[in-house]
Amino acid sequence: MTVPADSHAATPVGGQAPAGTFPPGSHVCFISPYIRAYLEPGAETHVGGAQRQQYLLATQLQERGHRVSFVSFESGGDTRERIDGFDVWNTLPATNDVADAPKALAKIFRTIRRVDADLFYVRGNPPLCILASYCSALLGESLVYVVANDSNVELSKLPTHHGMFEHTAPKLAYVDAIRRADGVVAQTDHQRDILGDVFGIPSTVVPNGYTVPPDDAVVPPAERGHVLWVGTLDPDQKRPERFLDLAERLPDVEFRMVGWSDDVDYRTSITDRADALPNLRFEGFVPPDEIDRYYRDAVAYVNTSAHEGFPNTVLESWRFAVPVVSLRAVLDGLLSAEAVGYQTDTMDALTETVERLWHDRDEVATTGRNGREYLRDNYALDAVYETYVGIFGDVVSGE
Repeated sequence: MTVPADSHAATPVGGQAPAGTFPPGSHVCFISPYIRAYLEPGAETHVGGAQRQQYLLATQLQERGHRVSFVSFESGGDTRERIDGFDVWNTLPATNDVADAPKALAKIFRTIRRVDADLFYVRGNPPLCILASYCSALLGESLVYVVANDSNVELSKLPTHHGMFEHTAPKLAYVDAIRRADGVVAQTDHQRDILGDVFGIPSTVVPNGYTVPPDDAVVPPAERGHVLWVGTLDPDQKRPERFLDLAERLPDVEFRMVGWSDDVDYRTSITDRADALPNLRFEGFVPPDEIDRYYRDAVAYVNTSAHEGFPNTVLESWRFAVPVVSLRAVLDGLLSAEAVGYQTDTMDALTETVERLWHDRDEVATTGRNGREYLRDNYALDAVYETYVGIFGDVVSGE
C-alpha cells in the first residue's frame, strides 16, 4: 500500500482555534434538513455523517450553556416544536428543484428572520448554502459554512449529487455564496487548499470529532464475526457494488452491508445481488442509535468510495478499534501514513488485505488499537468543540 508523494495527513485539532469569545447563552441555529433522524431515534429517514457531526456539536453547545435550534424539512406544514431542549423549525421545502427555488428562498428567508439566532450554520448541501447565504446577507445575519465532502469544493464533482450544477451559473452562485459566508470551515488540508488556491476563499481546518467509548466496549478481535460496509447506496460516490464484488471474491468471509437509497431500482439491484451471496447479509437502513453494534462486531470496515471528505465511518470504526481498509485515499493519505488503516488502490489489494485480516486477528488488534488511540489523541469531540467555539466567537465579534 502506498501513499502519493504529495499527500499528507489531515490537520488534527489543537492549537488552531481562533481567539474569539462565544459567550454562554449565544444562539446557534443549524439549518439541517435531515436532522430529525438524530432528534427522533428510530426514525427511518435519510441520515449521514453531516447530520451526525451537527448533532454532536449541537449537543456539546447545549451542554455548555448555549441556546441551540434546528431548521429541518417541513413536517405537517410550517411547525415549530421542542425536542430534547432544541427548538426545531420544520419549514424547509423538501426539494432541490430549480423551479421551486423562489419558494424555497422565501421560506428560508422567513425562517431565518423568525429564528434570529446569533449565528447560522450550514454543512454541505450546496443548493442550501446558496439560499442560506443570500438570505443571511439580506437580513444581516452571521453564517458559517462547513464543507462536508470533497465534492463540495471540486466543482467537477458537484453534478454527481445535484443536477443543477451541470450548468455554469449555479456553480458561480455557489462559489459566491461560500465567499459571502462569515466563516468557512474545511474538513481536510486538501479542501482548504482548493478553497484558498482555486477560489481565494480562506478557511479553517476542523476535522470531524467523536466521543471515545470505554475500553470495555471494545470486543476482542477473536470474537468478531464480519467485515462491514456502511453508507448511502450511491453508485457514483460510495460504489457499494465494489463491496459486493469483494464478498464474491472471498466466499469464506462473512460480510454485513448497512445502507439505503430512495432510488428503488438501484436499491433493488443491490439487494438482489446481496441476496444471492450466502456470505453477505444486507441490513438495510439502521437508525443512528443502533449502528454501534455493527462496528463492535467488525473485523474490518471497508470504504469503497470514489472520493470522500472526512468520512464519519472511519471515526466510528476507530471508536471500537476496527481497522479501516479503503479502496481509495481518504483523509489526505492518513491511513497508511500513520499505520491506522490500509489504502489499497486496487480490488486485488483490497481483497488480499481483507482476507489477511480475517485470518490474522493479532494484526486486527494492532491496527485497530492504533486507530482508536489516534482518534483519542487527534479527534476528541471536546477539542473540536473548542475550535468551533473560537470560530463562532470570531464571526459574531466581526474579527
